[in-house]
Amino acid sequence: MTDLLLTDEELNSKVSELMIEFGNSKSNGSDNSEFQDIVNSKDEVVGTLPRGVIWDNNLQSNTRVVNIFVVDGEKKILLPVRSLKKRYLPGGFDFSCGENLQAGEEYKEAAIRGLKEELGLAGLNVSEMGSFKPDPNNGFYCFGKVYMAKVLSGAEIHANLEEVSEIRWFDAQEIKEMLVDQKEKFKRDYKSIFELAFYS
Repeated sequence: MTDLLLTDEELNSKVSELMIEFGNSKSNGSDNSEFQDIVNSKDEVVGTLPRGVIWDNNLQSNTRVVNIFVVDGEKKILLPVRSLKKRYLPGGFDFSCGENLQAGEEYKEAAIRGLKEELGLAGLNVSEMGSFKPDPNNGFYCFGKVYMAKVLSGAEIHANLEEVSEIRWFDAQEIKEMLVDQKEKFKRDYKSIFELAFYS
């Protein structure tokens, strides 16, 4: 993934060219069947492309994500262990839930969808904890919002086993220490987003 950010003018030009070439692509490959919006420096949609085309053209910084922290009644944070089948960071720690926004989707919609798809949690109230934009020097690599979803202690979690191999619960201080002692086990943006949510 590149951390090079395009100007809005360069982005508009590149996206226009790619949309002509790939905008209606209905390839059977999973990376090209999921469409995502491309956004400019103001988080405004400038086009829609297949996910694989976005990655192949280093436009990940111009996409949107949501990261959700699920917190129980004892203020423990759900920290899933990524499936060993994952290409990136197998067996590492992840956000309670994280989603790339699909084309036309709003941030909160994606958070609610992700909780249901990844953890089997429906009907939860999600509250926004902060937002970010691409700033690689501070650990932010795309546009996003952070949400908290509260559950009762002992809530039944039905994790998607293709995504998650195990569910663990830790308090914020334990995670803060793990981010120092075991930082290689966390996604590269976890620390920045965790601090935005719990320490800003």
